[in-house]
Amino acid sequence: MPNEIEELNIKENRMELDWWLHHDIFSFQWWIIVITNVLFVVLLLIYMDRKRTLSTALAFMTSFMIVGTTDQLGKFFDLWRYPHQLVPFTENLNTVDFFVVPCIYAYIYQKFSAWKSFLIAGLVASLVISFVGEPLFVYLDMYDLVRWSYWKSFLLLVPIAVLVKGFVDLADGKMVHFDMNREMVINVNHRKKKIR
Repeated sequence: MPNEIEELNIKENRMELDWWLHHDIFSFQWWIIVITNVLFVVLLLIYMDRKRTLSTALAFMTSFMIVGTTDQLGKFFDLWRYPHQLVPFTENLNTVDFFVVPCIYAYIYQKFSAWKSFLIAGLVASLVISFVGEPLFVYLDMYDLVRWSYWKSFLLLVPIAVLVKGFVDLADGKMVHFDMNREMVINVNHRKKKIR
């Protein structure tokens, strides 16, 4: 059985590469993928606060990993499909918006440091991505909803934004740090609680 599965995977990979080389690369949809993702990266670089480069980059990478893993899970369980790919040999670069969502969340992270304003901006961004971006990509035949909906996307994107903010704040020392007495301090809603 494992050999049969391996042979089917090899056959699928060859078919996918062949289709990509003869039908997908340099197609209209392929250029949309390239232009959209490059545009968002350039915009992030232009508007990036140079004093917060490290935390913005961490927000981008965290979002990229979470969104990439989520996309892989969605494709594996046949919730959605991407008929067109930038490159066929890596999962993380196969989505229509592999840099778009991470760029948006990284920009929101650097622009809105307080949780309340971040959550509002994250909600708005998730609404726009789910109810404007995704329908546009569906219309352009770049994204197929199999057993998924725009509402489910929205309900998935909001927690991703919260995870990105929470993780980067945690890594950046905004939520947890040690004071001079070596006591752990947790910042919750700008209140400090000491844990001994």
